[in-house]
Amino acid sequence: MSFAGFLADRKRVRALVALALTLLMSCVLDAAAMRKIDPGEAPKLAADEGLLALVVDTNSNIGSVHVRKAGRGPTEGVLDSLPIGRNLQLYALKAGEYEWAEVNIYAGGRRARYTIKDAEYRFQVQAGKLNYSGDLVLRPVSLLRTMMHVSNRSLPVIDWLEAQHPALYAQYGLSYSGRYPDPFPELYRSTRAGNAEPPAKLNAGLEPPKPGTLPISAEMMWKPQRVIDVALNPNGQLLAEILRENDGRYSLDLIDLASGQAQRVSSGKRYIGSLAWESERILMASDEEGGYSVVRVGEATGGKRAAQVLPLLGKGRIVDMLPDEPGKILFEGFDSRDALAVHRVDLTVGDRSILGFQTAASRDRINKGMSNDLGWYADGQGQLRAAVVKRDERVVMVHGRPGQYSEVLELDSEDGFQPLALSFDGNLIYGLSDEGRDQRDLVVFDPASKSIVRTLFSKRGVDVVSPVLNHRREPVAARYYQSGRLVTEYFDEGDRALAATLQAAYPGRTVAVIDRSLDGKQLVLWVDGSDKPPQLYHMDLVAKRASLIDEVYPWLADKRYAPVKLIAAKGSDGLPIEAFLTLPEAPDKRPLVVLPHGGPIGVGDRLHFDREVQYLASLGYAVLQVNFRGSDGYGKAFREAGHRNHGKLIEDDIDAALQVALASYPIDSARLCAVGSSYGGYSALVSAMRWPGRFRCVVSISGVSDRALFFTASDSARSAQTRALMERTIGDPRKDLADMQATSPLYNIDKLKLPIMLVHGRDDLRVDFEHARRLVRMLNLAGRPPVVLAFPNEGHSFDDPLALEIAWSGIAGFLRQNLGDAASAAAGAEAR
Repeated sequence: MSFAGFLADRKRVRALVALALTLLMSCVLDAAAMRKIDPGEAPKLAADEGLLALVVDTNSNIGSVHVRKAGRGPTEGVLDSLPIGRNLQLYALKAGEYEWAEVNIYAGGRRARYTIKDAEYRFQVQAGKLNYSGDLVLRPVSLLRTMMHVSNRSLPVIDWLEAQHPALYAQYGLSYSGRYPDPFPELYRSTRAGNAEPPAKLNAGLEPPKPGTLPISAEMMWKPQRVIDVALNPNGQLLAEILRENDGRYSLDLIDLASGQAQRVSSGKRYIGSLAWESERILMASDEEGGYSVVRVGEATGGKRAAQVLPLLGKGRIVDMLPDEPGKILFEGFDSRDALAVHRVDLTVGDRSILGFQTAASRDRINKGMSNDLGWYADGQGQLRAAVVKRDERVVMVHGRPGQYSEVLELDSEDGFQPLALSFDGNLIYGLSDEGRDQRDLVVFDPASKSIVRTLFSKRGVDVVSPVLNHRREPVAARYYQSGRLVTEYFDEGDRALAATLQAAYPGRTVAVIDRSLDGKQLVLWVDGSDKPPQLYHMDLVAKRASLIDEVYPWLADKRYAPVKLIAAKGSDGLPIEAFLTLPEAPDKRPLVVLPHGGPIGVGDRLHFDREVQYLASLGYAVLQVNFRGSDGYGKAFREAGHRNHGKLIEDDIDAALQVALASYPIDSARLCAVGSSYGGYSALVSAMRWPGRFRCVVSISGVSDRALFFTASDSARSAQTRALMERTIGDPRKDLADMQATSPLYNIDKLKLPIMLVHGRDDLRVDFEHARRLVRMLNLAGRPPVVLAFPNEGHSFDDPLALEIAWSGIAGFLRQNLGDAASAAAGAEAR
């Protein structure tokens, strides 16, 4: 045999061996891998096998999604070529722990691969059951960034199983296998038994009644504000203002405060969200996506100033304006490896654009040596001194100097120290804390000792909202709410006298200094009230003159609004409760809308201009807002009194305030409705459950219907840290499931026999649309279809003015149908 023949034989042998090994490995993988179950197929499961419904919900075409055994085991299954929408597939596989492992996205001829390493994407498969652990929700932002999470949406999975695998669903039902229990699939299966209505019909809701003629239309009330932001330059000569025009364009104006002359610098379709002066002649304008424009302003010539608007290349965040280096800033953004990079940017160079942050080039980054950093803080000299860093499940703050950073505190969403600002020298951190205190105070944290070393402001039983800092980053005042009104309490005697003068000039209004010149002589004031839309004023302390800059909602400025009454009540355990009653003029007793706020912990109602309140009041309805236990502003004990009282003592507080309002003011107790958003929507439904016959109707906007579901279908529950907080403040479904069901509208359908309206965004991340979907289904099965408005592409809070207009027009029609037309009576009283 020739040498060439020998080599050829060796190659054939190697090829045969390789083929044999491949076939062998294929047989091994086939024996262990997930087996796809086609519609109508009746698989035979081994004793250690179960069924698994996998769902991928995507708004972009996905190349593939991989599933493997937990702990970086071998790939068990691949979902290929997934189109936009919800992709459902059924598999048979061995029982055990699995995880979503990899996502491949193809776009524009390019491919991005995401390897998932987070334990949050693990799930269990139980033998002998049809398992479901939640939808994998993918929202690719670009090839470099994808938002993903898992959300429990079992009802549409059940519908799919009934349509595609009816025999298997009839045999096994559906078992949710997430971190917390979900009893709904079994409840629904038993309730649905014997009902042959198709899911499409059971998903349907009634249309809201037409509202008729409205005193103030929803379109007018929820028209986006005209003034978006203002900023005063350091010497107080120029005011920059962003305006939203009627044609949808965004304009940037410069106002010379001495002459009163205004000039338009730019106008276009690009949204401008905020303004900040870097120096006397350089203005930064940002959009909501992290893009910036730089405005370079010249000297005045003939009453006008030359202004050059240049884009800052790249997207990110301004770390520091570098007050001692005019024309330069620190800027941070994510590079092509998805790592944060901080750059020093010169705003004075460039004729067509300014070279800002570029994702592909980060060699000149000044935050070298740090990984998993999320954001930086600099001292007054522009040196990086502190950063927020992610470490495993924890988010911490580090402090020091380049190359010498050490962890100084763990950031918590509710308790402990909340850092707000570095001192000018970078050695201290100003922030808020209620740890070991009766209320949230303004304090100083020393990173060297890792402890709070000084209290700057404390007021018994009152939570500080924020500090006011001067240009040297020194706190000069603390802001808090008292009886619903914002108070700014200055530390300096002269500033206190000025604040008193300003308040006297605008009695019954909230007056806040939102910007001031370096010498303190020129002020920009925000002035509003519960019955007065916000206005912006320029205060010249030298000339002792105040002049109106602009109305934030000019189309609402000439309307008449209902005043507010302060109500004091006591909860069922004697806890003092504060509430606000907005009372429109009318010759007879007014119908009342109870309007509980969201949260419920750490949120509160305030006496600023509230469009929801005044819209309802314009319809002739009195409006009751209650700062029930758990609300922010009244101290730590008051906030913590709301823990684990969802549907119980919180609603007792609302009831106590309601009884005071009914006894003290001309309210028609036979015409009450409850309307609320988020927790407020849940509270409205629960109050109707607890006091049957009291309310004529309920409107739940983005509301919770199933308390246990909130733990498996909310962005609030996507980390071990936030889940621990939720278990402490809300309860643990693994231990408190019976209590949660007893206080969940979904499990008390028999008590909800009044007209119900549900308004929900289909892309709600905080309270998943599954809450509304389940409640609609159960009400339809009970023969009491609700009024439903479901909005595509809307989240927890609606952003689209058209969606707000449709929602509140529908709410007005629903309330008028159930409470009557009170606006006509109110208009008659006003005419007299």
